[in-house]
Amino acid sequence: MMNRFPGKILLFGEYLVLDNHMGLASPLTSIFCSLHEHSSQTNSMLEDISIPDLMKKWIAYCVSHGLDFIDLKRWANEAENTLAIDSNIPIGYGLGSSGALTACIYERYAIKTTKQETTRTRLAKMESFFHGKSSGIDPWVSYSQQSWLFQGSSLRAGDEDKIGIFTEECVLVDSGIARNTKSLVERFQVERKKMKGWDEMVDLSNTLAQSFSSQQNNLLDIQESMHRLSMVQRRDMSWLIPASIQGLWDEVLANGNAMKLCGAGGGGYFLLHDPAKQCNDLITKYHLTVRKL
Repeated sequence: MMNRFPGKILLFGEYLVLDNHMGLASPLTSIFCSLHEHSSQTNSMLEDISIPDLMKKWIAYCVSHGLDFIDLKRWANEAENTLAIDSNIPIGYGLGSSGALTACIYERYAIKTTKQETTRTRLAKMESFFHGKSSGIDPWVSYSQQSWLFQGSSLRAGDEDKIGIFTEECVLVDSGIARNTKSLVERFQVERKKMKGWDEMVDLSNTLAQSFSSQQNNLLDIQESMHRLSMVQRRDMSWLIPASIQGLWDEVLANGNAMKLCGAGGGGYFLLHDPAKQCNDLITKYHLTVRKL
């Protein structure tokens, strides 16, 4: 097995990053993508996808976009003859499946550089094959296996200890629905004009993200801020919360805890912040499953 790279979770900044506000993304090490020889391939979320066809199209994209930092000849030869992919990252759940795969391919075939910004730019160019235009955050978080605060092209390392404490207080609630991020983003551009709490959401999300910087003394009441953010999203972004999640969200708010979008919303996972572990019975009540971070 070659090196494996984790999925990622966007803890703060969903949709706000489209307006150049702050985001906080962290690796999700319980899920990963790796490359294998054919003979050692195991079960994969990609088992229904033709890997040779995917690689052929991706390589052609890299050629047409002049991505000459990759050994395309070696990649093409291995893709046709020996390369297999093992991934347990759900597709369509916003957990960085294409970013982790990009990190794998870059590690295997790219000519490396020690410059962080160059690496991130290269990863963005490669992942743009999947999304049309990539910020490079997903593959960079996966490749670096670190948490990052980002705003536009600016990057700062997150405080892994603070983030670790926070994520121990959270679980991911599975809506059971895959989503199409592109269509949700397009609708959001229209719906945003109707949002009463946009400025409040920006302030809360930016403040929460900044509190996990290694340069920030954490005096913020995380639970109170999360609860307020959760209330704003429930009120103004209800169209992004599936019916299977709405009842749980309302009861979580009623007992002083919080839920929030995890990436684009509309399906996939939702983040439940439950420091005192009070919500287990509610999760059972709504017949939902969860994943630890």
